[in-house]
Amino acid sequence: MNSRSAALLLHSREEPLRSLKPALEKLSISSVRARSCGEALKILKQANPPHIVFTDLTASDSSWAEALGLSARSPVPVNLIVVSEVPDLSLCKLAIECGAFDFMMSPASEGELRSIVQRAVEDVVSRRGRGARLAKSASASLAGGEIIKSVPAIARDRLSG
Repeated sequence: MNSRSAALLLHSREEPLRSLKPALEKLSISSVRARSCGEALKILKQANPPHIVFTDLTASDSSWAEALGLSARSPVPVNLIVVSEVPDLSLCKLAIECGAFDFMMSPASEGELRSIVQRAVEDVVSRRGRGARLAKSASASLAGGEIIKSVPAIARDRLSG
């Protein structure tokens, strides 16, 4: 990781991401906060956008599932990490299957956070270097916005059922 790595914290409530900002600062990762997906997308469209987005299970206008769509709509590659205070292996698996780069419990140990962030930033830097535009999990068959339409529906079904 380099000192120019950045993270976007997408959340509408203080927990579970409150402790993340100082932990990222210890790792020399700058961070900005967005309270909605709309606000986050504006940040991702700016010059030098963050490499990674951390989101909790809810944001003011969306869920983590809708936040996954940010990866596909972002003009440059970005990785999404879902953060939870509650251990839920099925939710973890679902988030990753739907395109999240990773899923972590809050609070995470410094070592765990360092490992997750390092892998996520290295992946984004590599994809940005190749000019890749689609989210990590978006294959050619999901191009053209299909991931944006399908991921939130899959996750909403799981969360409501």
